[in-house]
Amino acid sequence: MNVKLRTIELDADTATALEELAAARNMTLAEFLAKVVEEEQSLPASFGALRETGRGPWAPEILAEDARRFADFERSGEGVPWDEIRAWMRSWGTPNELSPPKPRKL
Repeated sequence: MNVKLRTIELDADTATALEELAAARNMTLAEFLAKVVEEEQSLPASFGALRETGRGPWAPEILAEDARRFADFERSGEGVPWDEIRAWMRSWGTPNELSPPKPRKL
């Protein structure tokens, strides 16, 4: 495949944050940014309208609740690993539905 490369200038803090996010996912920065673009393009058009108007998951009260929960996690270190959440969610509506996983120190 013939890939055309470009250089994009960012401030150092933003570049560092993006590099850290990519590394946390075991991805290169290029892979991470490509994934972000791919996921953004796959969102239903209605999500974009909700985000632009500050409704749905982007409503101020929802964002405030997310921030509160994240602060709680940072303070307590308690949470539930994604694999357990995913298994629980996949069991919904099945005959073997799992109980919600319990938070614990991570």
